[in-house]
Amino acid sequence: MEIPPHPRGCTVTNRFVSSEDGAIKIPALVVKDEGFVAVENAIKSYKWKDEDFLLVSYPKNGTNFLWEIMTMLLRGTSEYIQDFKAVCMMDLFPVTKLDTDNLFASPRVLNTHYRLEALPAEFHGKKTVIVMRNPKDVCVSYFHQESKMEFPKPGNENATLEMTLHEYMKIFLYGQDMPFGNFFKYIEHTWTLRNKPNVHVVFYEELVQDPVKAITKVNDFMGTGRSPEMIAQIADVTTFSKMQPAKTQQGHDNTALLNVLRMDETALKRTLALMFRKGKVGDWKDQFTVADNELFDAFLEQWTGGKDIPFIYE
Repeated sequence: MEIPPHPRGCTVTNRFVSSEDGAIKIPALVVKDEGFVAVENAIKSYKWKDEDFLLVSYPKNGTNFLWEIMTMLLRGTSEYIQDFKAVCMMDLFPVTKLDTDNLFASPRVLNTHYRLEALPAEFHGKKTVIVMRNPKDVCVSYFHQESKMEFPKPGNENATLEMTLHEYMKIFLYGQDMPFGNFFKYIEHTWTLRNKPNVHVVFYEELVQDPVKAITKVNDFMGTGRSPEMIAQIADVTTFSKMQPAKTQQGHDNTALLNVLRMDETALKRTLALMFRKGKVGDWKDQFTVADNELFDAFLEQWTGGKDIPFIYE
């Protein structure tokens, strides 16, 4: 099977995030080369604050929703968080600048799409929430996001992802060079952490289908002690139909982030708008052809590492 190269994969950038012993190498997200260097150095030098939490997820697994929920629980409010979430994304923004530039005070939720085993020991054993989503919906959501993003290349600074969902699916299933690495290797590792006392695993579908129950479990894990009434309010405002317009239309001072990413305001807003599309459980059924589903199911059948993961597909 011929696997198309990812236009921003490590075969292009040759950039990785590696464990301290070098045994684990994860293809890095590189927006601008100098920005990645600043991000990498900050991750290596960061000193953890005990009042903070770490949110770990592969892209398009519900990171934005769970970050909003966790931050609301920390602050005891059902008001949308006005502080800019992207500065807590340590893959994009130098995490050390949160304190040196007084950008987002603790307690806070730092989040990453890198596998925990690739991060420095400073991030291990901390209070960590992992959010997971069924791989078929992840693939569809990631494809639609990346198909609208620009992947500058020589001679065309506005180049986009020029492939079908079926072609992209081959990269998603079998490719190893995507930023943040292969989804299935990622999930295999994070699933092994589920029984650690400092880790709580949430399935995205649970947040959609029974948000009060899911948020109550997160509240209990975090020890935030919010009332059933507050949890119900948070569950209500973080439904996709309410949160999508509220967050994509929200205004922020983006100066700090723009300086690091070397992006202009228009490009940043376009990128952020891609974070929210449908949020639908089972959207894959409206997107896959018969051939798509056969290709995906053939992979899942031979994927031994995820046989005991209770994915929710609809």
